[in-house]
Amino acid sequence: QMQLIAEQANHIKKRVEISERIYQIEMRFEPLVSHSYFLYEREDGTDFISMIAPDEWGRSKKWSRAISKVTLLADHTWDVEEVTNA
Repeated sequence: QMQLIAEQANHIKKRVEISERIYQIEMRFEPLVSHSYFLYEREDGTDFISMIAPDEWGRSKKWSRAISKVTLLADHTWDVEEVTNA
């Protein structure tokens, strides 16, 4: 039971960290509730969010690391999923 609680605490901590990163980004579009997006890190260390999944970029890839898939929730927090094909 302690392991489950620790895993839940780590998940919440990761959600908070990712949410903080997202809200520091200059977004060029208005994210919609219940829609999924992808958080990326550029080679210069700056972050950006996109509707394009890591496997959809092709040769025009403009990021060095895919951080996570995120979904905007109704309370304007972000549900965070790991990106496995980054």
